[in-house]
Amino acid sequence: MSADRPCITIRGRRVGPGEPVFFIAEIGINHNGNPEIARRLIDLAAEAGADAVKFQKRNLPEVYAPEVLEDLASQDKELQFVVSWLQRVELSDEVFKELAEYAWSRGLEFLCSPWDRDSVDFLEALGIAAYKIASADLTNLPLLEYVVRTGKPLILSTGMSDRREIATTVEFLKARGASFALLHCQSTYPAAFKDVNLRVMLSLQEYGVPVGYSGHERGIAVSTAAVALGACIIERHVTLDRTMPGP
Repeated sequence: MSADRPCITIRGRRVGPGEPVFFIAEIGINHNGNPEIARRLIDLAAEAGADAVKFQKRNLPEVYAPEVLEDLASQDKELQFVVSWLQRVELSDEVFKELAEYAWSRGLEFLCSPWDRDSVDFLEALGIAAYKIASADLTNLPLLEYVVRTGKPLILSTGMSDRREIATTVEFLKARGASFALLHCQSTYPAAFKDVNLRVMLSLQEYGVPVGYSGHERGIAVSTAAVALGACIIERHVTLDRTMPGP
């Protein structure tokens, strides 16, 4: 990344200031474990002109402590809901491969947030071009170290982290020569307009890396304003129907 015009490159596509905005349709787990819903969301993302779709990949025994998975009923209700839902919606490796190939056939990049090392290994074998790091893992330095070793660019969301935590991660990544971008993010679902504070992007730009916005609010006005303030990447959740079950 040059100092005057910092960019990352995703399969030959430059992403950064002065380049077209890179739009990520965040499917996440909104497919509800149904491959047909996932394919339909990929179709809609392609028809809408998105540049990429993004999923999540977890090996739950690597993410949660054994006592949680072995005795889920004794955990607090919120954790019970989250883990049981993740168990229900996690796609098989074979389905992931099929969805990646389908996304590529539709002209989309297939991005994914790995939550553990096993998932990184799987995604490397799959051949993805870049990694998305969830806000929850911005300070997970062992996982970041593992992802950096792939040599692929990283796109990191910064929701729930303070300036010190962001600075620590930026220093960690720069020391390892990583190619990365930062996304301002408000991690409330849905985010209230009064809490978004897009001016945080201006402070993120001081790190000399591409900066974008991952939005959880309703509507497109905030994302439009983010681009006006210099966002190079926009990530927005997509669904077929907001009344569908899900977190």
